[in-house]
Amino acid sequence: MERKFALGPDDAPPDPVDWPGVDTAAEPQRFELDALYYDTGDIRLARAGVTLRRRTGGGDDGWHLKVPGEGEGRLEHGLPLDAAADTPPEEFAREVEHLTDGERLRPICRVRTSRVERRLDGPAGPVATMCDDRVTTHNLLDPTLDQRWHELEVELTQDGTVDFLDAVTAHLTSLGIPEVSIASKLKTALTPPGRSG
Repeated sequence: MERKFALGPDDAPPDPVDWPGVDTAAEPQRFELDALYYDTGDIRLARAGVTLRRRTGGGDDGWHLKVPGEGEGRLEHGLPLDAAADTPPEEFAREVEHLTDGERLRPICRVRTSRVERRLDGPAGPVATMCDDRVTTHNLLDPTLDQRWHELEVELTQDGTVDFLDAVTAHLTSLGIPEVSIASKLKTALTPPGRSG
């Protein structure tokens, strides 16, 4: 589970050691992520809350399929990069064929992210990962929707709790850092600027 917050172009995220429930923060790690998203031409997957991408440049390089889960959560399935070259793996294509209804999956958007990532530890161990993301998107269906933005992502680890996430959300919003209403980078990339919340 994760939540995202809007940062200005020149803003730095607040020191996570000052966040409620955080005792220490690991040294920053830097990544250049490049994700190519696949969907039908009329974005049937995105409309159903499903994302299918091929991403390189981070610790989880590979093919990712995300589907809606319970509450705010999403279920993610992963396959290695060599599962397929430039078309989605057959396993994933079969999993979404009830949505595509025979329509071809094609690249619809490229999302490049310059990420600074830190692990956040609470009293009992890791509780979340904080990502300071500078995002550039290229919409392959409508280039007029190409965008750039700066966001802060807080994603729970296995030991993180919703209560921790709620406390961090309250803390960040009290500092004037708003939670964004569209959590997915792809959904933001497919939304006209100014309507992403």
